[in-house]
Amino acid sequence: MTGEPAGQNTEAQQDKKLPNGHYFKIMGYLLTACWVGYIVMITKGDTSDPMFDYIFSVPLGFWIVGMVIAHFVRKKAGGDRP
Repeated sequence: MTGEPAGQNTEAQQDKKLPNGHYFKIMGYLLTACWVGYIVMITKGDTSDPMFDYIFSVPLGFWIVGMVIAHFVRKKAGGDRP
């Protein structure tokens, strides 16, 4: 409806795309929030429950491993940094 032929990307549309790293960060944030919610739900907020010990250590471990993997992938691919 903008008067441009279908199938052509304008500069504005290309500028709106996020780098791949941002998608993985968003996915990490969502998975972390789901994990924290899951732990709170199964422990019913009881901080003395043994599962509550893993509320932050598991996501932190996955974030660290993910960042190490991203470093090597970025290094090999030549970079996708903004």
